[in-house]
Amino acid sequence: MAPVDDTRDPGLDEAKKEKERKQEYFRLVISIGFAIPLVFVAMAEMVGISLPSFISPRHNPGTFALTQLMLTLPIILAGFHFYTRGFPALFKGHPNMDSLIAVSTTAAIIYSGINTVLIFAGRPEYVMNLYYETAGVIIALIKVGKYMETVSKGRTSGAIKELMGLAPKTAMVIRDGKESVIPIEDVEVGNELIARPGEKIAVDGTVMDGHTSVDESMLTGESIPVEKSKGDTVTGASINQNGTIRYRADKVGKDTALARIIQLVEEAQGSKAPIAPDGGCHFQLFCARGHRHRPGIGRGLVCRRGRRGVFLENIHRRSGDRLPLCPGAGHANRHHGGYW
Repeated sequence: MAPVDDTRDPGLDEAKKEKERKQEYFRLVISIGFAIPLVFVAMAEMVGISLPSFISPRHNPGTFALTQLMLTLPIILAGFHFYTRGFPALFKGHPNMDSLIAVSTTAAIIYSGINTVLIFAGRPEYVMNLYYETAGVIIALIKVGKYMETVSKGRTSGAIKELMGLAPKTAMVIRDGKESVIPIEDVEVGNELIARPGEKIAVDGTVMDGHTSVDESMLTGESIPVEKSKGDTVTGASINQNGTIRYRADKVGKDTALARIIQLVEEAQGSKAPIAPDGGCHFQLFCARGHRHRPGIGRGLVCRRGRRGVFLENIHRRSGDRLPLCPGAGHANRHHGGYW
């Protein structure tokens, strides 16, 4: 039975996955570590917790906004891959969930950044319109899911490694009436093989002579041995218990049952749930419906008649339904007496 993948180096694959897991863990720690104080600073006054005067939105709105910006930047760096993957996919006309994350958090950051500039320009009332923690919490929560996905893949890789370890490395073949041990890679369909008590069945085949019982728990999970005699099929990597049999190799290499199981596990590891591809479609519908029912954000960027505040008011009014998830919803309270 040939290896499942002749070119794969399990050591390199394991090292690569371990490196990926460590990177995801580091990004998770960064995003969560900065998201918690970011949410506290942004929401404390709204729930009745007084902040120190030097970062209080009432006494120092500029420092309040700048503190949130500084706490958001490391989270953005930890999730920067969302932008490097999301925007190219969007520009190519194939938006995905990374595109949704990139667009939504970018909108929140740009909007909050403009408000921060206005605060330092002498407009402290715009301290109520900061959405830095919205972007931070979105990225932090998704990083939690990404890390859990990475850990799950690592466990699956361990299961694959254990399955590969079940395959025998050699086989006893009968050629010209003589028994000889050959590497499992050299076994061919039609070869006559022999299995003695305690040995593993080398490949999938059909019993030609003899009677025995075979432990097929690696395949079926059933601990009771299965009786095998002439004409019965045997499965590679199962264990011959108490008799000697001769059997013909019917399936070798990637065609064996064990190899197919490993292949299915690998495919399941790399595939997405059937609902996952719908994310991109939902994103496109989300954008299309938003633009159909109300003017685009771009139109809200026009400041007419030189009125101060129209610029941001238009953005806020026209982009309100484009900032996803609930963390930013709490900001509505700020417009009903939140900080002031």
